[in-house]
Amino acid sequence: MADLKRVLICPFFGPLPPWFNKFEIPKNYHIIIDTDLNDFKLRVKQKLGIEYPGVWGSGKIHDYRCTLGLLYQEEIKSYDYWGTVDLDMCFGEVDKWFPDEMINQYDVVSNHDTYVSGPFSLYKNTQEVNELFFKVDWKKYLINPESNAWVENEFSRLLEQSGLKFKYMSEQGNPWCKNLNLKKENEILYQDGIPIAMFHFRHFKHLGWPL
Repeated sequence: MADLKRVLICPFFGPLPPWFNKFEIPKNYHIIIDTDLNDFKLRVKQKLGIEYPGVWGSGKIHDYRCTLGLLYQEEIKSYDYWGTVDLDMCFGEVDKWFPDEMINQYDVVSNHDTYVSGPFSLYKNTQEVNELFFKVDWKKYLINPESNAWVENEFSRLLEQSGLKFKYMSEQGNPWCKNLNLKKENEILYQDGIPIAMFHFRHFKHLGWPL
């Protein structure tokens, strides 16, 4: 089997974080970082027929994560898998925990043990997967200007009942730790001396880049 082509999609409509120049995507991944809010609104209008209610600096974009395969259909058509990612993430040897052989067995792979994770999930680039959200009352979640975490809740339950193959796994260290103890050596990311795939440092953003 040839190596899977994987791309992460990160629409980000607000001031880029001060550590942005240090952010690195996992090895063997590509990334699309979209900072054009007006263009995104046009995508939503053309592809979904609704108005995107998010504003500059809001977190509403998180509710659109499961729609990104459709919204960026042209940009990702040459990729086998697309995924979601946050900019407050640091990565180690992701391929060790998420090898092609494992990923290719599933339609959705999430780095959380109970739901589809926003900071890192991978979706097979097929019409069935990219349009799965259409099978529920998706509009009420997307037109609501308030973030409602429906991807982690209603969409995850939809996926579980859809017949698609999915895998929930948690390989992101302990984001709830009281003392941040990260280091990276030779591409390996460690927390408290233990190798981990990645770390979501959202609770430590006030400290800046953690490595």
